[in-house]
Amino acid sequence: MSLFRFFARKPFALVVLFCLSTGLLFTGCNTEPENENTAFIPAGEWADSYGGGYKITATSLEYYTAESEWEGTTYPGESIKGTIGEAIDFSPGAGVLLVKITESSTSGQAGKFFGVYYKDYTASHIFLANAIDESYALILKNTLAEAKKTFNVDNVGTHVTYWGSGYAK
Repeated sequence: MSLFRFFARKPFALVVLFCLSTGLLFTGCNTEPENENTAFIPAGEWADSYGGGYKITATSLEYYTAESEWEGTTYPGESIKGTIGEAIDFSPGAGVLLVKITESSTSGQAGKFFGVYYKDYTASHIFLANAIDESYALILKNTLAEAKKTFNVDNVGTHVTYWGSGYAK
């Protein structure tokens, strides 16, 4: 007897087979759990080897660079201070801090938001990078909602052109 004739004579067996195969489809799939956003903030005083760094607390961030010279031209250091509006994890040890600028050495930035991406966090070392555009200018947004849409895991590769050697505590 062929399978077709068997199931034609016993429709209940066909229903049971269908239910079992459907059940196997759903129980046989392991899905990775989504990363839970813990709003982690990599607090500490982080310094690079050029005299710049970040001072990060649970609620604030300060970014500064040292004065530098290139081919006889001296460039002043920069500084930005702000409050952390939101911290978003992408994975353990990586994410973005959305910062509302309260003070800046560049005029016109106060009150705007920028993103600071981080990766490979350990207790003594981290990679940090401000979100910049193709002309190396800081990307600024007017609201926290705009910042959340802009500074996300999908845009890290666009907003960070170079991670450097990182920052040490």
